Amino acid sequence: MVCNMADIGMRVRARTLRTAAAITIGLASMTAWGCAQPITRWMVELRTSQGDQAMKRPNLADAEKEYKLALALDPHNAHARAGLAKVLYLKANEYFRASKLDEADIEIKRSLRLVPSDAGTQALAGRIEQAKIRREIVISNYPLYGSLRASLNPAFKVITATNLEIEKQIKLFASDYDTAHLTRAILESYDLQDEAHRMALRLIAYRSLVQSGGSKARAPIQSQTPSLLPVP
Repeated sequence: MVCNMADIGMRVRARTLRTAAAITIGLASMTAWGCAQPITRWMVELRTSQGDQAMKRPNLADAEKEYKLALALDPHNAHARAGLAKVLYLKANEYFRASKLDEADIEIKRSLRLVPSDAGTQALAGRIEQAKIRREIVISNYPLYGSLRASLNPAFKVITATNLEIEKQIKLFASDYDTAHLTRAILESYDLQDEAHRMALRLIAYRSLVQSGGSKARAPIQSQTPSLLPVP
């Protein structure tokens, strides 16, 4: 038996056309019989349910996708709008905690468009806006802020190292009961106390600059505590 490829191709195309026609007729029939709305409602409920499940895992990316698909079918669905708003709120909060203020601002504004009267969303939007304002103050006075900030990190490392040394000496005493270890721990504790005091003064100076905007606080801080700002 010889296969006629042209004939086979024609049969496949004919079958495909019949299938497409059947689907079209079926959809038209469902619309005529009033079935389209129940099917759409079922699909919206399915998407919102899947979005809820994704939130419980939690998987914000999947939840956002499902709620958006639901809203594409029914833009006014309250469940999907609330779900998507919650996703965007959580994303904004994550960005905010990671100091990514611009990204946080974008997400919280998208959330507010969905739930403009939500108190929690409004509160986070306010915190993000205030942080952006404070960031602008810091950036505008960067040379001064930068020098103070640079003095904090090494000081913190000294405090951490001293604290670890104290713990080490206490553990050594617990193993051989040599009081020399306790003496060393006491001396390190005095150093730790002094360094912690200097750190507190640096933090106070840093906070004063941020709160004042920099220019007004520069003169009194440098004149009152010139020896406390540099790391000893």
